[in-house]
Amino acid sequence: MKTLTALALLVFATAGSAMAERINVASDASVAQSVERLTQAVTQSGARVFTTVDFAKGSASVGKSLRPTTVVIFGSPRIGAGAMQDSQTMALFLPLRILFFEDASGQAWATYEDPTAIAPSHGLTADHPAVLAMQDALETFTARATGK
Repeated sequence: MKTLTALALLVFATAGSAMAERINVASDASVAQSVERLTQAVTQSGARVFTTVDFAKGSASVGKSLRPTTVVIFGSPRIGAGAMQDSQTMALFLPLRILFFEDASGQAWATYEDPTAIAPSHGLTADHPAVLAMQDALETFTARATGK
């Protein structure tokens, strides 16, 4: 029984360390403007915006208020295919996504999960070329969206 308990603790400890880090970047624009900038940058790069999810609009549809909160889901096979070739479970992390939200003080933020932190939980090294391409895309597009 002690061995089983120790094994369970090891599994939970390992799972916790595989959690991704969030990268938060303050924007010099509103959420709507930041989303528009991201959409333009993604399209201009030849990648595709798959969908934009406006959570504030969804909340309003059921009578709830929410500060601006939007997720943009985007990608390209050039970005993600290499990661999935070596680990198909990376598809859980793809397409890429960036959350834009307004905090209580009115500051707009762009937030995304660091792919180099999540990659090891999918059997890839943090410096895998496809993981680095994902990281570069997220950093580049976030910078364009936030005016950094």
